[in-house]
This record gives sequence, C-alpha cells and structure tokens, in this order.
Amino acid sequence: MIMKKEFRILDFNQLKKELDRYKFKQLHIHHTWKPEHKDFRGNNHITMQQGMYNYHVNSNGWQDIGQHLTLFPDGKWVTGRPFNIAPASIKNWNTGALAVEMIGNFDTGNDKLDGKQKEEILLLIKYFIDKYGEQSIKFHREGPGVTKTCPGTSLDKSKLIHEAKNLGKVNNMAKLENWQKVQGEKALDSLNKKKDNDGNPIVNSPEDWKTKLSENIPGWLFWSIIDRISK
Repeated sequence: MIMKKEFRILDFNQLKKELDRYKFKQLHIHHTWKPEHKDFRGNNHITMQQGMYNYHVNSNGWQDIGQHLTLFPDGKWVTGRPFNIAPASIKNWNTGALAVEMIGNFDTGNDKLDGKQKEEILLLIKYFIDKYGEQSIKFHREGPGVTKTCPGTSLDKSKLIHEAKNLGKVNNMAKLENWQKVQGEKALDSLNKKKDNDGNPIVNSPEDWKTKLSENIPGWLFWSIIDRISK
C-alpha cells in the first residue's frame, strides 16, 4: 500500500529554528547506502523521501519513515518523522535522539561527502556540539551490537567533529570582518565631509571604497585602506 506523507524542504536556518523548539540527547548520523548520489537528479527530493517512507512503512512495518531528516547532495534538508517522536535509528539509543540520513553510499570507493552536503552536516554537528556537547554526536556504527559500517567507512567522526568545531572560528572571523566593514563605512562617511587645505575632498570615489570594504578582507588590510584613503 502506497501512502502519501507531507514532507518539507528546509535550508539550515529554517531547520535551526525548528530544532530550537526541542531538546535532544544525541545526533544520529546515517548514510542511506541505497539510494546513492547518482539517484538524485537535483529536483526529486520529495520523490526520494516518499520512496524511503514507503519502504520503511510497507517493507519494514514501521509506523513512519525512520529518520527525522534526510540530507541531500545539494545541501537541502527534507523533513521526515516528527521531531517529538523517537526515530527508528539505533537500538536502545533512540529516546531523545535526532536521526539524520545522508543520501549516498559513503563506504570507501563510492560516493564522496563533499560540497553543500558536507557543509550542512557540519553545521548540524556544530549545532549539537554547542548545545549538547561533543559526546552527543553518534555514528550508527557506534551503537550497541551494530555490525554495519554506517555512515560509511570513508567518514571519520573525529575529523568531522574537528571541522565542525572550527566553524566557530570561521563565524567569529566573519563577525569581526562585519564589524570592520561597519566601522569603515562610518569612517568613509566622516572623511567624505572633510576637505584638504585647498578645499578638495580628501577621499576620492567614496562609494568605490565602500565596495572594497564590503569584501572579505583581513584586519591588517582594512586598516591599511583606512590609512590610504585618509591621506
């Protein structure tokens, strides 16, 4: 019997807002193994999710699709089981868990976790580390009695956690550069009102300089620009 279920496609900001409404103990990370990357055509998110739902319900005899979320190769998230219902994920560890299936076969020699898909799972890992601690991150193969390689032999949990934790450094740098941009624009507006001894503006093409200040530039270069445009 084929049953239709409503699924939604989310970006990470939308997903984060929803996750903030719940409390979790663990993040369970899986790969689908089948389907693989080659089965994703760029626009068949819902069709693939519906296929997994049908298999889980009709073949496995479950009440719903097993996972809360599926992460596609393009970095899009598709909702599955309601967040307030325990997943069919890792035996004896399901209570309080958020279960994620990543489309792909990440056993060595098959699909590669990269691009947007990798960026998004790192964001989710970072979210869980920040809220629940590093110990909350669980690969399926870590579960009691599990013999599968899931989420794939090519994936190293310690490396993914290291990369996810470093996202904080990237975010802090981005905030600093945004602060530099704001300060630079204020300086430009102030300097643009000033004249040199001959009555000429001391800043040439201030709008062009504002464009340069909007670029992702290191602090030393920012202050060098300020020094240059004030001469």
